[in-house]
Amino acid sequence: MRILALYVAREFLKLFGFLVVGFVAIFTLFDFIEKVDNFIEAGVPASTMFSYFLLQVPEITGLMIPMAILMGSILSLGLMAKKNEIVAVKSAGISIFRFSLPILLLAMVLALGVALINEVVLPITKSRTNYIWTVRVEKQPGRLYQTEHFWFKGQNSIYQVGLYLPDSQSLAKVTCYRFDPEFNLSERIDAARARYIDGKWVFFNGLYQKRVPGGGYDVKIFDQLPLTLPEKPSDFAEMSKPSAEMSLGELARYVAKLQGQGFDPVRQRVDMQAKLSFPFVCLIMALIGIPLAMFKEKGRFLPSAIIIGLGVALMYWVSFSYVRSIFGYTGVLPPVLAVWLPNLFFGLFGVFMFTHVKQ
Repeated sequence: MRILALYVAREFLKLFGFLVVGFVAIFTLFDFIEKVDNFIEAGVPASTMFSYFLLQVPEITGLMIPMAILMGSILSLGLMAKKNEIVAVKSAGISIFRFSLPILLLAMVLALGVALINEVVLPITKSRTNYIWTVRVEKQPGRLYQTEHFWFKGQNSIYQVGLYLPDSQSLAKVTCYRFDPEFNLSERIDAARARYIDGKWVFFNGLYQKRVPGGGYDVKIFDQLPLTLPEKPSDFAEMSKPSAEMSLGELARYVAKLQGQGFDPVRQRVDMQAKLSFPFVCLIMALIGIPLAMFKEKGRFLPSAIIIGLGVALMYWVSFSYVRSIFGYTGVLPPVLAVWLPNLFFGLFGVFMFTHVKQ
């Protein structure tokens, strides 16, 4: 059995490696064709352009690994079936589950690899590629990527912000200093939080101080204080760091901090669940690919299996993205359900197919 397991693993890994390299190369080639004109028009050096596409390789690899597992399972087992090796294995009394177990175990190992890429490598490379594309190519100002404990200079004003939440257009632990044309302090607002509502900033639970003629300040404690200020949420937008540039640990700490401040960071909670759930698609693709390859004996179903496998993979990626953005980000479904629902559906579909293959 050990020899058989090593043989199955070797055949799968040979095709898997070829497919990963091929998929990444094809994706990169099309991406290069689409964006090369932008780099040339922006006058970006060739070395920077090369760095951009090279730094994208980890992200593309993480996305292509599940597809390569699916197609590698179909092709490796389908080719074995064509050579009557599957029939020989069944004749020896070995079940399909035991025969394909090496592929399932390798899929689990590869899932850990995808999780490692997303946790360790991707936050670094994504930050760099975003900078190259946004600043060097699109010529937009560099983003500060800071959402906690920062100062912001507005129009005749200075803000001290403890926390900024772009999705809800809210500030927490905020102090706003307003100045007159001679740069004398005219107003000061200290608030637990502030939110932009209908064109106005509404401050909650704080202290409002306004300078009065002749000197001194009028002080008022408030529960809610709406003010029309020239600063807009978009002015603070460059302070926010995208979820893709954060590791799971960073994102979890950020979500916990936002919840501790009384906010409901729906988008970040959805993104956090997506980071947890996506690696499991590696095992799901193996569960689907194995029975597709052995749907009929002697590999007679192999061409159809390849087409169906591509269709299933496309359906998964569309459903994963659609459910997350339409139902997760909008709060229609809880973050856990919005992200894990495609995995649950396709996982059960794979188990159903696997258990209905002739053993």
